[in-house]
Amino acid sequence: MAKTILVVDDSATVRKLVIYSLGPNKYNCIEASDGMEALEKMAQNPVDLIIADLNMPKMNGLELVRTVRKENKEIPVIMLTTQSDQESKKKGLAAGANVYLIKPAPVHLLLYKVKSLLGQK
Repeated sequence: MAKTILVVDDSATVRKLVIYSLGPNKYNCIEASDGMEALEKMAQNPVDLIIADLNMPKMNGLELVRTVRKENKEIPVIMLTTQSDQESKKKGLAAGANVYLIKPAPVHLLLYKVKSLLGQK
């Protein structure tokens, strides 16, 4: 059965690019444009992994990860953001992200992290 990945970013272009990058691996991808929409999508669909931006309107990536961690400690989260400073990285990981990647992340690195977190080879 295909794993479901929730891609959360306020940029439709970035969401499409991430989904396209994951495409050859036959993941079922769901999109959300901010943290609030992501939580709504998660209430309707169980997800196996979340890829989220840090800076988004309504609910940013840190708030999303903190909220998800209150409900589900197991779901892997990749923070994919343009924020490259160490303070942002520390905050992302402290909030509960498993991996912190800087945009534009190389496709092979993103795929490696996704497969690793999902326990795939």
